[in-house]
Amino acid sequence: MDAGAVLGLIGGYIATAVGVFLLYSPVLVLVLCLLLSAGVIQLLAWPFVALFRKLRRKPEPPSDGSWLLH
Repeated sequence: MDAGAVLGLIGGYIATAVGVFLLYSPVLVLVLCLLLSAGVIQLLAWPFVALFRKLRRKPEPPSDGSWLLH
């Protein structure tokens, strides 16, 4: 193979890679936006999750044996 054929193949591979990237770029942008929005929602929901966990925590039983006398 001569130099022109090799350069043509390399150019074709580069053009194909660029074309595939441009074809799938909306999907990549959508995935990145979904990941970013999921992270923001988790950050916004974090105080409420901590509050619900605090409210659902059961009170600890007394550590001494005085409850047996009641």
